[in-house]
Amino acid sequence: MNKKTGFIILGIVAAFAALVGISLWQKNNQAPANIDYGKFKVSAIKELSAQNNYDSLDLHSIIPAGEASGNISENISGKNDSPIIIYEYADYQCGYCAQMNVLLDKIVEDYKGKVAIVFRSYVLEYHDVSGVAAASAANAAALQGYWKPYKDLLFANQSDWFYSTGNELQQQLETYFEKASDGKGDLTKFREDMKSEKVAKKIAFDRGIGEKLQIGGTPWLYLDGEWISNKSDDNDENDLSPRDYSKKIRNLIDQKLK
Repeated sequence: MNKKTGFIILGIVAAFAALVGISLWQKNNQAPANIDYGKFKVSAIKELSAQNNYDSLDLHSIIPAGEASGNISENISGKNDSPIIIYEYADYQCGYCAQMNVLLDKIVEDYKGKVAIVFRSYVLEYHDVSGVAAASAANAAALQGYWKPYKDLLFANQSDWFYSTGNELQQQLETYFEKASDGKGDLTKFREDMKSEKVAKKIAFDRGIGEKLQIGGTPWLYLDGEWISNKSDDNDENDLSPRDYSKKIRNLIDQKLK
């Protein structure tokens, strides 16, 4: 190969690399979807919840996907056939939930194969719009198999997106999806699923269960149908610290495993 031919080949390679680089840049820097955030209202979610009948369901078990839940399966950390299954009702915008998330992840890791946590989103009234949007994003990520890393990113970065709205919030939620999926997720599908009826139904279904159980806040955890109180005793009005609450949960798990 002569020098002239070599330069031509190098030029072609460089041009190809530049095109690939531009393509990747465009993929990772697409403008956020123009999503109408007016639809992300707790009131709308509650209206959907009211259409469901939970009387025939065992609310303290893994409920198969169905029409009422938008045909979206339960979001679960750990194996769904674990001997210990904890049911968590949490709000992605809840500060205490964010602190507990790391500790609950550690429990699932430490009791590998023995403990699983079923996560059901329960958006609090005063976390209207952003809270529902975050839950929508988490379930949209779940539809592509990225729920666990996505919910961890939401909680870990809660302070960054907590007060965000509109395009700023959407950009953040999409950035978390890119990170959770390691750039392998379908961003267009993620956007469409976020605003879909099926995702709204899933959020409403989860919240409806919480309402049926009359949970008192978030996070609210059940084990074998009994609330795991975050108080040191019945007469204590103060919540346990997340770390102490985690210890209490571990003690209950150890007792059950015996």
